[in-house]
Amino acid sequence: MQARYYSTSDLAKKTGTSRQVISAIINDNWKQKRISQATYDRITQAMDEIGCVPNRTAIALRKKKQGRVGLLCHGPLYSHTLSALEKLNHYFLGSDQTLQMHVSAEGSLTDAIRELMGHRVDTIVILLSPMLDNFGVKDLGNETLHKLLRVVPHIIYNFPFDIPDQKLEAKFLSLGSHVIGFSRNHAYLAFLRYLQEQNLTRILIDEKIFALLAHSPQTTKICNSLTRVEPYPNPQSGKLTENIFELGEQMAFDLLPYLTREKFDYLITASDGIAQGAASVFEQRGIRVGKDIHILGFDKIDSLKYLKHEIATVEVPVEKMFTKLTDLLEGIPLENKAYRSHPKLHLP
Repeated sequence: MQARYYSTSDLAKKTGTSRQVISAIINDNWKQKRISQATYDRITQAMDEIGCVPNRTAIALRKKKQGRVGLLCHGPLYSHTLSALEKLNHYFLGSDQTLQMHVSAEGSLTDAIRELMGHRVDTIVILLSPMLDNFGVKDLGNETLHKLLRVVPHIIYNFPFDIPDQKLEAKFLSLGSHVIGFSRNHAYLAFLRYLQEQNLTRILIDEKIFALLAHSPQTTKICNSLTRVEPYPNPQSGKLTENIFELGEQMAFDLLPYLTREKFDYLITASDGIAQGAASVFEQRGIRVGKDIHILGFDKIDSLKYLKHEIATVEVPVEKMFTKLTDLLEGIPLENKAYRSHPKLHLP
């Protein structure tokens, strides 16, 4: 089945009237055109009966309506980006701005921006997923994208500040971008210093996090000072649609041989869900979480305090980031900036 949208000519034929009358009703100036209430009621009823919906984009352009925001969710939604999207939902419910929303997969960011611009949005918000390969650097580095973004005011939320190529941030600032994000390395640096202070020097670490730490001289230096640092495969790679707790359980089974051979002080995971799944398996196998091994998650999910196993975690500063996003949506300043917030480390 294909979508069918009626033109003013189609509707005029079906209702036995003129295109001028149809246009006046659609553009909401029928009273000024001295069209009767009876005619208005008859036409609008006919439109409902055949499922005719006016082209609102074209109407907005004719009226030069402002405040049309294009929201692009790029990549798989994740805990803290999902929280931001939920907050945006409530924001737009109470706003007089109209919203054009799109989703795009890895590799299609430029095409999605082009599509939004075709809807003549006044502002674009790009909500980046942290689950994109290398934090979406490849998509963000597209030169065609850069040319497009020069045309329309835009905000990039969850910008990957910790990427290896720091020149990318400067590039977007030169395009007039406002970028909002946080530094994962800030939280991990505090955690690694804690490990040093507590003499907890043997860790199992998600390889994606380990690769991130390798780009910072400070975190690299501390990692090199630890007795044992064993990276393991990220359990979500290629499995983003699978249950995150079950992925944590499977990961724990894969790591059990390491734990039976030698002592590790900390397991560093990519999320609180994975951490909880792993903790469940460890406890079943007689490995006491918080005594035999400690676990670090990520996100500080809302349900964490209700879950069984006590873990350390990193809280993403969603409130600060979202507040900055809504401030910008209320009026984007001419001077473009990068807005960083620092995550908070929570220890059990």
